[in-house]
Amino acid sequence: MVGFENPSSSCCSMAGRFGGLIPCGPTSIICWDRSKYVFWDPWHPTDAANVIIAKRLLDGDHNDIFPMNVGQLIQYLI
Repeated sequence: MVGFENPSSSCCSMAGRFGGLIPCGPTSIICWDRSKYVFWDPWHPTDAANVIIAKRLLDGDHNDIFPMNVGQLIQYLI
């Protein structure tokens, strides 16, 4: 993803090449700046990634969401 310094590794990691082999736990290593990571653990995006996802769902074009984005759907329903 554009704007992230570490798009491959998880912020909360314990084992594995990209830190996503074992879910986040009490003995996990936590990154210092979550805004630079796409993933918090093996499955969950960080807050920074969720903001991008939400904006694209709300205002994205047909490459992001089809047949209409959430903003268009709201306008359609009003």
